[in-house]
This record gives sequence, C-alpha cells and structure tokens, in this order.
Amino acid sequence: MTGDNETSALQWREEMLRDLASNDLGRSTRALLALTYDDPDRVWVEDLLLRTLDDAASDPQLRSLAVTCMGHLGRMRGKVGTQVVVRLEGLLEDSKLGGIAEDALGDIRYHAVVI
Repeated sequence: MTGDNETSALQWREEMLRDLASNDLGRSTRALLALTYDDPDRVWVEDLLLRTLDDAASDPQLRSLAVTCMGHLGRMRGKVGTQVVVRLEGLLEDSKLGGIAEDALGDIRYHAVVI
C-alpha cells in the first residue's frame, strides 16, 4: 500500500469511528457495517466488535449488530479469532442476544476456521 492509500484508509477509518461514536443510531450502524465489510484488518475489526458489544453505554441495537457482524466476519473472511467464538458462546443464554449469537456462531462454524 502506498503512502497516499494508507493515509486515505486511515482517514476513512477515523471517519467511520467518529460516526460510530455519534449519538445517531443510523450513522453508527452504517459505520459498524462499513468497518466490518471494508476494513482490511480483521483482527482490529474483531476487537472493535468485542468492545462495542461490551460497552454498556452502547445502544442495544448497536450491540446486537456487533454480534451479527461477528458472523459476517466469519462468512466473509473465512476465519475469526478464538475470543470471538468464546464471547458468542457466552451469549447463548442471554435473553436478548442469544438467538443472534447462535446465528453468528452458525455462520462461523459453516464458513470459517477459528484461529
């Protein structure tokens, strides 16, 4: 990646992080999806999703989306970190997020290897 491309990618990521931190749920969800789909650093995205999920101040819909995006990562990238699977398994009994976590785990188990 050339310097200009790296700068552009970092600026894009910073813009998405600003949108994610906004109090506008629409902007936040679009940013989280964009980062999941388009940021090339899978490990960084996994960490972001885990932090979003664990942030008690996050909107419940954003936390749900973070769980869904963990499954998207597995499906699109073909691998996910162990910490994602462990966290999803820990949500299976959660009354609000359990079904979403189960779907994400299904995507991961079918499409990805756990590393």
